[in-house]
Amino acid sequence: MKVKTVEYKGIKCALYKSYMAENDGPLVKILNPMDVDKAYELGFECVGHPDEIVKYISEEEYKEFSE
Repeated sequence: MKVKTVEYKGIKCALYKSYMAENDGPLVKILNPMDVDKAYELGFECVGHPDEIVKYISEEEYKEFSE
């Protein structure tokens, strides 16, 4: 799985084309647990305890980060 580090609205994240299952859509996952509160404010959600805090993003956003 190819992973790239990006900054999403001030939070350092890992960028994934798919994460939970093949073709489940692009998402960003926070890398620093200290950013959890800020991430939740931005609409991130917990998909696995304790550190899988992710936000699905649009294909457009994914392409911008991939350039």
